[in-house]
Amino acid sequence: MLIKGTALLWLGEEQMELSEGGIVYLPKNIPHGYRITSDTADLLMIATPAGIEGMFRQAGRDVTAPRPEGFAIDPVTLAEAAEQHGQVILGPPR
Repeated sequence: MLIKGTALLWLGEEQMELSEGGIVYLPKNIPHGYRITSDTADLLMIATPAGIEGMFRQAGRDVTAPRPEGFAIDPVTLAEAAEQHGQVILGPPR
């Protein structure tokens, strides 16, 4: 669920835009990705079974601290976190 901001999503061959309040279901084993298209965004992700949250914690940042200016997740850090948590990154969004 996108709480704040806008995003572009890919699910298989389908592309969609998501705005505040938008919800999307991303089935397991279907390639998917997203790109935040607003300056900032808040989103809520629910994943079952659990496990992927470890990847986000490892590759992301502590949200209780102010966001560093120009913060971006390093692709190498994300790839390492994905591998350690059993996720497969196919490449950047289109």
